[in-house]
Amino acid sequence: MRRTLTYFTPEEFGDWYDQLNPELLQKLDAFRAAWGAPVVVSDANGAIGRTGQGDHSQHNVEVWGEVRAIDVFPKVEIEPGVYGWMQTGEERARAYRLAKEIGFTGIGLYTDTAPGNMLHLDVRRDRLSGNPAKWSRISGEYMGINEVLA
Repeated sequence: MRRTLTYFTPEEFGDWYDQLNPELLQKLDAFRAAWGAPVVVSDANGAIGRTGQGDHSQHNVEVWGEVRAIDVFPKVEIEPGVYGWMQTGEERARAYRLAKEIGFTGIGLYTDTAPGNMLHLDVRRDRLSGNPAKWSRISGEYMGINEVLA
Protein backbone atom coordinates (compact mmCIF):
# COMPACT_ATOMS: atom_id res chain seq x y z
CA MET A 1 0.00 0.00 0.00
CA ARG A 2 1.32 3.43 -0.94
CA ARG A 3 1.72 6.17 1.58
CA THR A 4 -0.61 9.10 1.31
CA LEU A 5 0.81 11.98 -0.68
CA THR A 6 0.31 15.50 0.59
CA TYR A 7 0.43 17.35 -2.73
CA PHE A 8 -0.50 14.84 -5.41
CA THR A 9 -3.39 12.46 -6.08
CA PRO A 10 -3.14 9.06 -7.77
CA GLU A 11 -5.24 10.42 -10.64
CA GLU A 12 -2.46 12.83 -11.60
CA PHE A 13 -0.32 9.84 -12.57
CA GLY A 14 -3.00 8.11 -14.64
CA ASP A 15 -2.59 4.40 -15.28
CA TRP A 16 1.06 4.54 -14.18
CA TYR A 17 0.36 5.18 -10.49
CA ASP A 18 0.64 1.54 -9.35
CA GLN A 19 3.93 1.16 -11.21
CA LEU A 20 5.61 4.28 -9.81
CA ASN A 21 8.59 3.72 -7.55
CA PRO A 22 7.53 4.64 -3.97
CA GLU A 23 10.77 6.56 -3.36
CA LEU A 24 10.10 8.64 -6.48
CA LEU A 25 6.65 9.57 -5.15
CA GLN A 26 8.00 10.41 -1.69
CA LYS A 27 10.71 12.65 -3.14
CA LEU A 28 8.29 14.29 -5.58
CA ASP A 29 6.04 15.19 -2.66
CA ALA A 30 9.07 16.53 -0.74
CA PHE A 31 10.10 18.59 -3.77
CA ARG A 32 6.63 20.14 -3.97
CA ALA A 33 6.76 21.02 -0.26
CA ALA A 34 10.19 22.63 -0.62
CA TRP A 35 9.25 24.40 -3.87
CA GLY A 36 6.31 26.11 -2.17
CA ALA A 37 4.15 26.39 -5.29
CA PRO A 38 2.17 24.02 -7.52
CA VAL A 39 4.08 21.36 -9.47
CA VAL A 40 2.13 20.02 -12.47
CA VAL A 41 2.76 16.49 -13.72
CA SER A 42 3.35 16.59 -17.47
CA ASP A 43 0.61 15.01 -19.57
CA ALA A 44 2.95 14.40 -22.52
CA ASN A 45 3.19 10.85 -23.79
CA GLY A 46 6.08 9.15 -21.96
CA ALA A 47 6.41 11.85 -19.29
CA ILE A 48 5.56 9.38 -16.54
CA GLY A 49 5.95 5.84 -17.74
CA ARG A 50 6.73 4.33 -21.09
CA THR A 51 7.53 1.07 -22.75
CA GLY A 52 9.65 0.06 -25.70
CA GLN A 53 12.73 -1.86 -26.62
CA GLY A 54 15.89 0.15 -26.96
CA ASP A 55 14.65 2.84 -24.58
CA HIS A 56 16.70 2.60 -21.37
CA SER A 57 15.10 5.68 -19.87
CA GLN A 58 14.28 5.65 -16.18
CA HIS A 59 10.66 6.14 -17.36
CA ASN A 60 10.66 2.68 -19.01
CA VAL A 61 8.72 0.19 -16.90
CA GLU A 62 9.73 -2.72 -19.15
CA VAL A 63 13.43 -2.16 -18.45
CA TRP A 64 13.29 -1.45 -14.70
CA GLY A 65 10.10 -3.23 -13.61
CA GLU A 66 8.80 0.10 -12.31
CA VAL A 67 8.65 3.75 -13.30
CA ARG A 68 11.65 5.57 -11.79
CA ALA A 69 11.22 8.98 -13.46
CA ILE A 70 8.68 11.73 -13.93
CA ASP A 71 8.55 14.99 -15.85
CA VAL A 72 6.93 17.98 -14.16
CA PHE A 73 6.33 21.68 -14.65
CA PRO A 74 7.04 23.67 -11.48
CA LYS A 75 5.06 26.86 -11.18
CA VAL A 76 6.32 30.11 -9.64
CA GLU A 77 4.37 32.70 -7.72
CA ILE A 78 4.19 35.93 -9.72
CA GLU A 79 2.17 37.74 -7.08
CA PRO A 80 0.24 36.44 -4.07
CA GLY A 81 -2.02 33.65 -5.28
CA VAL A 82 -1.08 34.06 -8.97
CA TYR A 83 1.22 31.49 -10.56
CA GLY A 84 3.12 31.26 -13.82
CA TRP A 85 5.52 28.70 -15.28
CA MET A 86 9.19 28.32 -14.38
CA GLN A 87 11.16 30.15 -17.09
CA THR A 88 14.26 31.90 -15.76
CA GLY A 89 17.76 30.68 -15.03
CA GLU A 90 17.32 31.68 -11.41
CA GLU A 91 14.15 29.60 -11.11
CA ARG A 92 15.84 26.63 -12.81
CA ALA A 93 18.83 26.93 -10.47
CA ARG A 94 16.51 26.84 -7.46
CA ALA A 95 14.66 23.79 -8.83
CA TYR A 96 17.97 22.01 -9.47
CA ARG A 97 19.29 22.84 -5.99
CA LEU A 98 16.12 21.61 -4.26
CA ALA A 99 15.95 18.42 -6.34
CA LYS A 100 19.59 17.68 -5.50
CA GLU A 101 19.05 18.39 -1.77
CA ILE A 102 16.01 16.08 -1.71
CA GLY A 103 18.12 13.31 -3.16
CA PHE A 104 16.97 12.74 -6.73
CA THR A 105 19.68 10.85 -8.58
CA GLY A 106 18.75 12.10 -12.05
CA ILE A 107 17.85 15.74 -12.78
CA GLY A 108 17.18 17.25 -16.17
CA LEU A 109 16.06 20.77 -17.05
CA TYR A 110 14.39 21.46 -20.39
CA THR A 111 13.90 24.97 -21.76
CA ASP A 112 12.28 23.84 -25.03
CA THR A 113 9.00 22.61 -23.55
CA ALA A 114 5.56 24.11 -23.11
CA PRO A 115 3.85 25.54 -21.21
CA GLY A 116 7.09 26.39 -19.38
CA ASN A 117 10.43 24.88 -18.49
CA MET A 118 10.22 21.21 -17.58
CA LEU A 119 12.00 19.35 -14.81
CA HIS A 120 12.85 15.64 -15.15
CA LEU A 121 13.28 13.89 -11.80
CA ASP A 122 14.37 10.30 -11.26
CA VAL A 123 15.65 7.82 -8.70
CA ARG A 124 18.14 5.83 -10.80
CA ARG A 125 20.15 3.23 -8.94
CA ASP A 126 23.56 3.82 -10.53
CA ARG A 127 24.03 7.27 -8.98
CA LEU A 128 24.27 8.43 -5.40
CA SER A 129 22.25 11.12 -3.71
CA GLY A 130 24.30 14.29 -3.90
CA ASN A 131 25.92 13.22 -7.19
CA PRO A 132 23.02 12.97 -9.63
CA ALA A 133 23.12 12.48 -13.36
CA LYS A 134 22.36 15.96 -14.64
CA TRP A 135 21.68 17.54 -18.01
CA SER A 136 19.72 20.19 -19.83
CA ARG A 137 18.03 20.43 -23.19
CA ILE A 138 17.89 23.67 -25.15
CA SER A 139 16.22 23.80 -28.58
CA GLY A 140 16.37 20.02 -28.85
CA GLU A 141 20.08 19.79 -28.01
CA TYR A 142 21.28 18.04 -24.84
CA MET A 143 23.90 19.97 -22.85
CA GLY A 144 25.41 20.26 -19.41
CA ILE A 145 23.22 21.47 -16.56
CA ASN A 146 25.17 24.73 -16.16
CA GLU A 147 23.93 25.88 -19.56
CA VAL A 148 20.47 26.62 -18.10
CA LEU A 149 21.32 27.81 -14.58
CA ALA A 150 21.59 31.44 -13.50
